[in-house]
Amino acid sequence: MKHIRSVSIGIWIKTGSRDEEPQSNGISHFIEHMVFKGPRTGRRRRSPARSISIGGNLDAFTAKECVCFNVKVLDEHLPIAFDVLSDLVLNPVFAAEDIVRERRVILEEIKMDEDNPDYLVTKSSPRISGKITRWESRSWAPRKP
Repeated sequence: MKHIRSVSIGIWIKTGSRDEEPQSNGISHFIEHMVFKGPRTGRRRRSPARSISIGGNLDAFTAKECVCFNVKVLDEHLPIAFDVLSDLVLNPVFAAEDIVRERRVILEEIKMDEDNPDYLVTKSSPRISGKITRWESRSWAPRKP
C-alpha cells in the first residue's frame, strides 16, 4: 500500500539464553517480560499503552544470542515509538508483585512449549545428532524441585 508508510525500530541486546549460567538459566526471558511492565519514570508509567494508542505494535523476544524489543508504527509516530521503546529498555520497573506474576506467566509458557511437538523436536534435535553445545545441554528455564 503506497499511501501507508510504516517504520519498525528495535533494540537488540547482545545476550541471550546461551550466555546464562545454570543457576540463572531463564533470566534473559524473565527480564524481557519484566521490561513490559513499564518504565520507572512517572510521567510515562504507561509506555506500552502509549504505543498501542497510536496504532503501534510493541513486541519482544528472547533468543539464544539476544533479547530484542521492537515496535512498528506509522512513520508519523516515530518520535513517540522511539520514546516508548527507549524508556522501556532504559528505565524498567521490577516491582515485587510483578515478579511473582511474571514467574507464573513464564512457567505457563514453558508448559505450552512442552505440549508443542515442534518445540520438542527442535529441542531434541541436537541431542539426536550428538552435537550438543553448552546452551543446549540445559533446560529452558529453572524448575522448582
